[in-house]
Formats: sequence, structure tokens, C-alpha cells
Amino acid sequence: MTNPIEKIFETPLGQVICGLSTDSKNVENIGVKEYENGRSISYRIGGHKVELIEFKIKQPLYNGETVKDSNGWIWRIEKIKESIDNLKLSCVLSNYSDNVDFDTATGEHLDAIEASNNEWILHIGTEDGEILNSRAESNDWFPERLKNKVDFYQSITNMLKEGFETEIPELQIGEQIHIQYLSAYDQTNSESVRTWLAVDEFKRKLENWIGMW
Repeated sequence: MTNPIEKIFETPLGQVICGLSTDSKNVENIGVKEYENGRSISYRIGGHKVELIEFKIKQPLYNGETVKDSNGWIWRIEKIKESIDNLKLSCVLSNYSDNVDFDTATGEHLDAIEASNNEWILHIGTEDGEILNSRAESNDWFPERLKNKVDFYQSITNMLKEGFETEIPELQIGEQIHIQYLSAYDQTNSESVRTWLAVDEFKRKLENWIGMW
């Protein structure tokens, strides 16, 4: 599989790399779009339309705190014609030094990893299987056909030490899927969880902030 789409977010702990890999040889850039608080590039990949929206997380956070910097990515994928194209998304911390420690940092509806050293802390987060299933039940950018295929114990997203990989299931024509990855970093503070809070956001709130309606 090749990596035709790759975005890099520079942080003091390393590079957060968010991208798509595929075995399809038909990858075409079909346009850009400006949102109120974000920007997207759309692609045609085999039988799929893929929109990648890149944005900064809204600040201050709902508890009034702020983070040093953040970056978010929303992938919106739609099957538009018959074609078998393997698609895999990922968002991982790369090119980090030996003094960076990793941990898991899950929460309600959230899967997250934490990376830190003596000076900086970073979180990468995404929706867990339970919230994906909830969206499937309402056919909200996750196919209703796939409800009960994901839940608290299983997901299409796998947690790695450095981040996440998401295997896009084989879709039927007209089906759509939304996957989000959020990343935020700040200086280390044992009394604050602001970077963790920054990556714990619901799909609808992100769409409202970006201006996707």
C-alpha cells in the first residue's frame, strides 16, 4: 500500500503524522474548500470520494483553559461506485526522542494515547467503538448496516503505542464514514488535563466549530 495523503503537525515531542494509505493506483485531487475554521482537500480514490478537513481545536476549552497548540483531522469517505479499494487511515507520533514516554488515556467515548517528557505532554484522541456504534444506529456518517459490529470492546480503529490505525470497512455505494483524529500539546503540568480534554470532542461539536453546516 502507498501513502498518497499525509499531513504533518510539528510538536516539541516529534511529528504527528496523519495520513491515508491505499492499494488503489487511481488517486485524484478534485478540489479544495474553505470553512469558517478549517480547510479541506477532496480526492477521488478508486470508487471512493475522500474529503480531509484540517483544523485547529477551538480555544479556550470548555473549562476555560487553553493549550499551546493543536491540530485536528476529519476524514469523510463515501463510496461512489463499485470498486475494491483498501483504505487505511493513521495518526501517530513519529520522529520522537528516546526520552518520550507513552501511555493510554482512554475515557468515555474516547480512545487516546499520551506522550510526554519532563517538559511537554501531548495527546492524540479519536472516537471509540461505542460512539461509532451510536452513530451507526442513527446512520450518522457510519453505516447503519454495520451497527453492533463495533462497540466498547471492538472498533475499526486499533490503538498503537504512538497513535492509531483505522481500517475502513468495505462500503456499499452511497455509504459514508467519518473518522476524526485530534492532537494537542502543552507544557507538562501534573495538575492539568487540558491536552486530554482538547482531544475529547464529539463529531457534531467539531462540525459546528469548523462551520461544516
